[in-house]
Amino acid sequence: APYLSVSAEESDFDPNYIISDEEIQNSGSMNREDIQAFLEDYKSYLTGYRSLDAENANRTASDIIYRAAIKHRINPKYLLVKLQKEQSLITNSSPTQKQLDWATGYGICDDCSMSDPALQKHKGFGIQVDSAAAIIRWYYDNLSMQPWIKRTGQSYIIDGQLVRPATLATAFLYTYTPHIHGNQNFWTLWQKWFDQVYPDGSLIKGSNSSSIYLIQNGIKRPFKNMSALITRFDPKYILNVPETELKNYELGAEISLPNYSILKNGGNYYLLDYDSLRPFASYEAVRSLGYHPDEIIEANSTDIASFSLGKVITAETTAPLGRVLRVKENNKLYYINDGKYYSITDEKIAKINYPNIPVENATAIELANFTPGDPLKLKDGTLFGITGNNKIYVVENGKKRHIASEDVFNGLGFNWSNIIWVDEFTGLNHPTGQPLYLRSKIQIADTTATGSATTAVEPANEKMYKTPAGETEYISEKFDTAVNTYLIADYETGEVLAGKNIDDVRPIASLTKVMTAYQMMKEGLNLNSSKTYEPADHKAVYHTFRIVAGERIYNRHLFYAGLISSLNTPIKMLVDSVEENESAFITRMNTQAKDWGLKNTIFDSVTGETLETESTAGDYLTIYKKAINNNEVNNILGMKSYQYDELKDIDGQPRHYDDHSNLLALQTHATYNIINSKTGYLDEAGDCLAMLIQRNSDAKKFIIITMGNPDHNNKFSEPSRLTDWTITQF
Repeated sequence: APYLSVSAEESDFDPNYIISDEEIQNSGSMNREDIQAFLEDYKSYLTGYRSLDAENANRTASDIIYRAAIKHRINPKYLLVKLQKEQSLITNSSPTQKQLDWATGYGICDDCSMSDPALQKHKGFGIQVDSAAAIIRWYYDNLSMQPWIKRTGQSYIIDGQLVRPATLATAFLYTYTPHIHGNQNFWTLWQKWFDQVYPDGSLIKGSNSSSIYLIQNGIKRPFKNMSALITRFDPKYILNVPETELKNYELGAEISLPNYSILKNGGNYYLLDYDSLRPFASYEAVRSLGYHPDEIIEANSTDIASFSLGKVITAETTAPLGRVLRVKENNKLYYINDGKYYSITDEKIAKINYPNIPVENATAIELANFTPGDPLKLKDGTLFGITGNNKIYVVENGKKRHIASEDVFNGLGFNWSNIIWVDEFTGLNHPTGQPLYLRSKIQIADTTATGSATTAVEPANEKMYKTPAGETEYISEKFDTAVNTYLIADYETGEVLAGKNIDDVRPIASLTKVMTAYQMMKEGLNLNSSKTYEPADHKAVYHTFRIVAGERIYNRHLFYAGLISSLNTPIKMLVDSVEENESAFITRMNTQAKDWGLKNTIFDSVTGETLETESTAGDYLTIYKKAINNNEVNNILGMKSYQYDELKDIDGQPRHYDDHSNLLALQTHATYNIINSKTGYLDEAGDCLAMLIQRNSDAKKFIIITMGNPDHNNKFSEPSRLTDWTITQF
């Protein structure tokens, strides 16, 4: 099968371990927009392609891929790699209809003919994508009943080689494609596309070593000395990474010479300009530019072999490093080099890209002596945001890669003080690349026994409270799901339309924050006031809020962090704004619950971090409906994202931003709109989600509540299926 040639070392390929079970089942790794951006990044034919999906609906390719991933709880990255491995559909700009019709190779064996009438039921792009995801899920679900499915704990002879799969995902890939080479192609593509985390242009340093590396073309290039580093980059951009992360990158050529050095090789002289050498036409050209003989470095042929040759420097060359001009008539900056001018749309570009080139004053007449080039982009590795937008990007190969969340930003070790802010035009001048995520943790299943391996990948939460077997109760139509509890209600009337175990008492985790928000607003919380963080009073048990003692934040912004990001510490700070005695506040929450007639609800904390904070889906329907009747609570729970700066910053990291913790709220849905929602999670509670949705066809509103979802890795898959079912059922 065709595949993209990439640089992953064949010697690194382990046929026993191709991909982890966690990774292949991470259905939330990319949303529709991420998939579309990926296709656009590779200029894929699929970017604008539409086809019938498995349900015979006409959809875009990115939507088909996304829906198949969510439906079957399989990573969309897996489907993208399959499309490339089988038919080169990611990089092929003009595929044949046959390639599209048999996009993932599903149903086609080595000796099969695509024209076989019996195989036509598998034909079609949408069917192929759906089937590729469905078969992997089917393998997981039917492993114990189908002995022919390859599994861990057993050895197989594949292409004459002994293979003992270390993960079920690896075993299933061999079940699907029983060849070493085909699965090595899969691994190679995965490594190239999805295994590198730090983008090109990153400076990284191991946590236990002094060596500093530049990530370039996916490999790590060590700096031999500090002069080689500081003549190219500002050391403040160095990222400290785990030593294990360094091992993921192939070692590249050493960077040993200071940038802008004058090198002498035999009778030839060169100016080192990053990765290129600009030859001097003669030694006179070297002298005419004011270089002293002591500044010249002797270099042998090996030293200069890896550099490309640039434009020749003559005695008439006045500024081999280029010039930065400010034109009097429009007060704008331009970079001049080799007879061309390049507009600098934001002055920060000049400071980042050319920190050592002084700005000269010039006129439009002087600028007219040069021919125009493309507007300049920020150098690789630069962190930037666009004024008025809450997203943060890192530049790689001239493209802007969205850093998916604050957790990703902090997890990769980026420094908030290194972010620069540019105008919208400058931001748009950088094409959009792939979003940046953290590397998934690798968990190898137990290979000592088939049963152990199966248990390792089941979407089970052993600590989660479950309704005892045989005691499950349904209301109305039954929706088949592993989620312990669900409730669907008509928003206007409050009528419960369908449900499962809606009267079972269980921990409700961060769903508690909705009740806390209601009570605070009832007691007069002033969102325009502010609060100073005092760890002794405000630090929660599960504290992940980036804040230090003495920093001050507006209450409205704390509300954002508490409800949208579901952080605990901001909620405790807000409660302290209306009641210094948190226990007294909790007592009033319980009194309010009793006044509403809720007999199965008790609050033991304001955040839901204690197991004694319990309710039922039936009771929570009342809580959620009452709370969202408050305009502020309703509006904040409905925000897709937020950003704000601390009122008083101490640690040099004033900006906070995040997307809604409910991934479904960030996506566009064909048949409904999510008006507001709240997530929650504890091991004992499982994943919880409450949503108010509106059907597009008739504007009918539903409240949908799920509690006790055991599949934390794919926590939005079942709520998404339940919502789709609701739209068609009621």
